[in-house]
Parts: sequence; C-alpha cells; structure tokens
Amino acid sequence: MSVEVTFELPYTQWDWQVAVYVALLGLAGGAYLTAYVADVLSHRLNAPEYGRLASSGYLIGLAGILIGPPILLSHLATPFRAMLVPLSMTNFGSWMTIGAYMLGGLAVGTVLMFAWTSFGKARPSAPEVATDGGSAKAATGDRTVGGVRGIVSRVGLLDTIDTVADTTRPSGPARLGLGAFFGLFAAGVLVYSAMALGSGPYDRVPLWDKTFLLPVQIFSGLGAGLVAAVGLTAVTERSLGRELQTAALSGAGLLVLALIALVVTVLALPAQVPEAQSGVDNLVGSYAWLFVGVGVVVGVVVPIALTAGAALGQRRDALAPSGATTAYALAAVCVIVGKVALTLSYLLAGEFTPIVLPM
Repeated sequence: MSVEVTFELPYTQWDWQVAVYVALLGLAGGAYLTAYVADVLSHRLNAPEYGRLASSGYLIGLAGILIGPPILLSHLATPFRAMLVPLSMTNFGSWMTIGAYMLGGLAVGTVLMFAWTSFGKARPSAPEVATDGGSAKAATGDRTVGGVRGIVSRVGLLDTIDTVADTTRPSGPARLGLGAFFGLFAAGVLVYSAMALGSGPYDRVPLWDKTFLLPVQIFSGLGAGLVAAVGLTAVTERSLGRELQTAALSGAGLLVLALIALVVTVLALPAQVPEAQSGVDNLVGSYAWLFVGVGVVVGVVVPIALTAGAALGQRRDALAPSGATTAYALAAVCVIVGKVALTLSYLLAGEFTPIVLPM
C-alpha cells in the first residue's frame, strides 16, 4: 500500500520576490559575462567604445546583485538571520549553497571590474589623449563624460575615486585575468538562476526540468544583460558607433536563441516529461498573458526587433542617432521587464507532483 503526499502550488510558498530575485541573478550573471567579452575586445582592439560598453555591463550586473538579494530577504520571516546563513553553509551538493558562494564571488568581481573600467584617467573607456593639438577636453581625458562619472563628479568625489582606481588597477593582462577568474563565478550564478528553481531532490515541479530550463535561463540572461548594457551605453555615453551596433546585433542573436529554447520547451517538454504537461498548459493557457504577452513578446521579440532594427538602420544611414538611442533604451527596458515576467510565469505555472510513500 502507498499514499501520495501532495503539496500546495509553488507560488503559495515562493512569492513574486523569489521570481524577481532569480530573474535579476540571471541578468547579473549574463551582464558580467558579456561585459567581460567587451572588455577583452576593448583591450585587444584598442577600442574605447567597447570599454564603455563593458563599464555599462558591469554596472548592470552590479545593480542586479544589489537589488536582487534584498528583495529575496524581504520574502523571508527572519531576513537578518538569513543574511548569516551562507557563512555556515557547507552542503556543497546543494545549489543553494553553491549559488550563495557564487553570488558572493561575483559581487566582489563586479565591484572591482566596474571601478577599474569606469574610473581613473587610464580606464579602458577613456577618450584618447590628444597629442597633436586636439581639443583640451580630449587632452584632459574628458573626466566628466558618462552617467556614473557625471554623478560622482557632481558630489565632488571623482578625483578621489579616479586616483584610487588608477592606483589599484593591475596591468591590462592581469586585470583581464582577474576578470576571467570572476567570470567563473558569473557563469555559476547564471547556472544558479536555473538551478534555484530546478534543484529540488525529487524534481517535484516537472515544468522546471533542468534540461529545458538551463538553456532558457542562460540565453535569456546573456541576451538581457547585453541588450541592457547597449541601452545604458547609448543613453549615458551617447556612444552609437559600429562597436555598439555589433553588440546590439549580438544581443539580438542571443535573444533569438532564448526564443528558440522557449519554443522547444513548450513543444518538446511534455513529450519528454509527461508530468510537465499541466505546467506547460498553464503557461500557454491561464498565464499566457504573462508568459506569451509580456515575457516572450515584450521581453524577447520586441527587443530583438528594436536592437537589430536600430543597428541595421544605423549601418544603412536610415535611422537618426536620436531614433537609435530611443530604440536601444526601449529595448533595454523591455528585456528587463520580460526577464522578470518569464521567471514569474514559470513560478506561477509550476505544479508540484505528489511524492509516493510506501505505507
């Protein structure tokens, strides 16, 4: 004789705060990794625009790290006690433990890489110093250009932070080596953004099957991070050169891969995991407005069209800079909203399968 132990629906235990936390983890990990690639290109090609894109990407990643965990803690009954839990977590077979340490490592790396690429006269994104009679603004390194630098300058801390950044910044190869090391933590956080949902020991929510969820989270995290960085760079730096156009097209490509992963999940997951049929039906039925309408259309399809259209329009001289800036900025907003909507729809649509216990 056996008995089925049933559970309440996942969203009765995990509120919207968990969805926002998981979505921002994916955004942070993806933003760091794509920013690091831009950082490497800036160093190898001596292309300051890639450096500005890297700075924006690290800032997006830092924002995700600073916003996500506090939102999760607000969901818990004892948030201050929960803040100390990672210090005593030793079960490295659990992704909750692995994720906590990965997030800590990524936080340290993102702060360092953002500071080293955004501040200092020798930062990778600094305009080239004029040596042949160029403008005085270029010759002084254009100290106040850029959103964050402009804010820091207004409060009178720019010179101090620039000095600290220049003093602590390693040589280019050493800095990129450290960036690659912290990239391992970023990759771990990106994977954790999927495993945080699909890491249960009994795979009790078939919709969150790791084989299908990992590609969705990885490609959407990378795509969202890059598109958000492109939008931020376009708005704050007014930097719309060919390098940014290439990054925009790359972001659109990553989002296409995320879209393919979502379509494959809807079409193939029930065949591979029959228990997931009810969850998929919820995605395209009860929560279609959130999953399809906001998550897929607003968060994936629209950003693909905006970023690819703006980049190609610029290259064909068919789109004014103001129009391109607006398109990139709107794509960044849409992709972040869509990332949260996708995660929330997965949370709402999931259903626990009963555990069968022998009696």
